[in-house]
Amino acid sequence: MTAVATAVVFATVGATMAPAAVAATGTPGGSAVPDAPPEVLAKLAAEPETKAAWRPKAGAYRNAGTNQFIAYLDAQWGNPVRVEVRRVGSEEVVAVVDEFEYVDGGTGESGVPDDPSWYYGAKPFVLDAMADYELDIFTKDTTGKEQSSRSAGRFTYALDARFEAQSGQQEFSLDDLDTTVAGSVTAVDPTTGERKPLAGARVRARLGAGTSDVISDAQGKFTTSVAALGTEGSLNFSVSLTEGNTELAATAPARIRAQRSALTMTTTAPITVRYSTPIALRGKLTRQADDGTIKPAAGRGVKAVGSPAGYMDTTAVVGADGSYTLSPHIVTTGSWAVSVNDAWLTGDGTRTATVAKVTHTTKIVEEKLVATDVYGRMTISGKVLVDGYTTQKAPLEVEFQAGGRWISRSDLVVPYNETFTVTVNPVSRFAITGWRLRTRGTSNIGPSTGTKVLRHSRVVQTRTDDMKFGPRAVKKGEQLYVTGILRTSSAEGYVRYPGQKVRYYFRPDGSTLWKEMGTSVSLSNGAVGKKFTAQTSGHWRIRFIDPDAVHLANNSAEGRIEVTG
Repeated sequence: MTAVATAVVFATVGATMAPAAVAATGTPGGSAVPDAPPEVLAKLAAEPETKAAWRPKAGAYRNAGTNQFIAYLDAQWGNPVRVEVRRVGSEEVVAVVDEFEYVDGGTGESGVPDDPSWYYGAKPFVLDAMADYELDIFTKDTTGKEQSSRSAGRFTYALDARFEAQSGQQEFSLDDLDTTVAGSVTAVDPTTGERKPLAGARVRARLGAGTSDVISDAQGKFTTSVAALGTEGSLNFSVSLTEGNTELAATAPARIRAQRSALTMTTTAPITVRYSTPIALRGKLTRQADDGTIKPAAGRGVKAVGSPAGYMDTTAVVGADGSYTLSPHIVTTGSWAVSVNDAWLTGDGTRTATVAKVTHTTKIVEEKLVATDVYGRMTISGKVLVDGYTTQKAPLEVEFQAGGRWISRSDLVVPYNETFTVTVNPVSRFAITGWRLRTRGTSNIGPSTGTKVLRHSRVVQTRTDDMKFGPRAVKKGEQLYVTGILRTSSAEGYVRYPGQKVRYYFRPDGSTLWKEMGTSVSLSNGAVGKKFTAQTSGHWRIRFIDPDAVHLANNSAEGRIEVTG
């Protein structure tokens, strides 16, 4: 497209910024003071940026509202001894920082640090001239040996930096991503308070996600070419200082001129697919270039959105020949709408693929209670159907409902398409309102939940507590006693349960068999108890096993009585 010069004025005022926003990279050598010879500044401006490997960050930032700066370094540098400050390209040390404060970024549950840890200079420093400066870091290793890292960080000592800049154009397309940015930068001299050109400063021009760095000349002027990447969702210009806390971007708008595109999809017939496996939605995407020619839309984005809701959108990048393949995983029937997913292209509508059938889904049928007992145990039967052939088995869960939510009680594996039975023990600490069957499915077989809620006829809990057994040592032929309190659950908790028959059982030492020794009826206060003639040592307990149709039975705790003589 034809570039149209458009004045874009940028203004930036220095402000305190967190070190995390500061870049710290290697720097070409050379003088960078405002009164440096023009030929030196020209040489600096002509040198390309060096692409050094990533290093821990170091630099300095402005102490709010003053001309003081505070040095900092990432804790990965090690234990700092001192930091020496030099002008870029100079050997003269103009400031030394040798007192530090440590800030721990902390560690998350995964063991990975949540935030970086830093050392900060305990005392700010003041410099005489605005310029770019480098930091030489001196640290001690674990043995106490001093190590040095020259030019470990860089920052711009400039107050209230301001930019004026002009861009060659403000509108961009996939065939025209770059522009020329020219301008100047000034800052307040910390000694005189005058606003002067900021010479030898590293300036960063940004268009969208694309950047270009350039060094300002003796008059604070700069010119550079910068290009957007063509992957942005929106564009804007910015010009800022690359180093130091005055990197406060000043922006101006830029526009994406979206090109027309044409989308095709070859996957059109109704699709049958196995549960949770991907389908391939294929087609091509072309774009109309600025010169009117039709080209493959290589590198551009497309997406597929599933209906009904609940699907996760699937995206893909168009290949060099314009072809694409989207691979959504299918869990139910419905449609997938394929469209252009790119801010740099104008889409021509959606293309739709229909999933008509999903195989290997499951269904639980014929659920019922086969048997129950007074203790709340249940035997449940049912069948898990699958609509496609499989040699796998169904992972099944028996769940109970309590407090409005379903909780797993037991799990097992059963054959598909065959009747199964499972026995489940009760859960005494919950007020259970129902039971159901659920299969989790597998990676390629669908889950399902039974349609019936099963209920045990006995839902009221009982217990026998406050047990007493005595005397703990008794002579043969003398009297012993077993007592407790029978309770039943209610809205107020466990209350005393009168008028109920209980049974007393004894198991001699060395035996596994319990023998019934007698019965009694609970009193008005729920108390139960009975005396027996001591015969031999062993264990005693009380059983409530004659409840009505809604109450559950219980066994008390056991107690041992020693019989002597």
